[in-house]
Amino acid sequence: MITAGTTFGSDVDVTDVLVADPIALMVRWLPSHDSELRPLAALSTIGLDGIPSLRHVLISDRDAAGLTFHTDEASAKVAEIVANPVAAMAVAWPEVGRQLVVRGIVERVTPAEAAAVYAQRSRYLQLLAWLNTRENAQLDTAARQHLWAEFDAAHPTLDPPPRWVGFRLRPVTLTFWRGDPIGQSTRQHYTLSDGRWSGRILAG
Repeated sequence: MITAGTTFGSDVDVTDVLVADPIALMVRWLPSHDSELRPLAALSTIGLDGIPSLRHVLISDRDAAGLTFHTDEASAKVAEIVANPVAAMAVAWPEVGRQLVVRGIVERVTPAEAAAVYAQRSRYLQLLAWLNTRENAQLDTAARQHLWAEFDAAHPTLDPPPRWVGFRLRPVTLTFWRGDPIGQSTRQHYTLSDGRWSGRILAG
């Protein structure tokens, strides 16, 4: 997660002129998957009860196809995406006055793509993918930590668990918010229609 004092984004400007390729601008705003500056994104899906659901996820990567994230197949977000494969993501960089909001269609990535991301995750996150279960959550802290240590020692290398899955959010709208400490904030809002992007400049 980007912390106070980070300068990332300060040189990735949104000008007063609309850009021809907002996806390329999105890619420039977001760091690559191997960067320590990968931000958490607020991911919103439509709950099975019709009420929006919101949580934070780690963006695995970004490219011309969209944003990818990975999770446990047993999670509520997966059930919601299967039922209604649309979502929105928001990332904020308050220290540099930037915010990005992406809305779009969600698709599942291939198992090979998901496995490649798992291999790049930290040891902690690899272990978490295996041990973050409802059953383990019922244990007390000492028991959970003991189970974690035993599993860690018994598995020096790990493949992804069967329930490890990945998704790609393909943007249909992109909104770039730019703050101004001595003036009005503004937004550039882009919409995809018939394979082409159109943009508008809006009030912040």
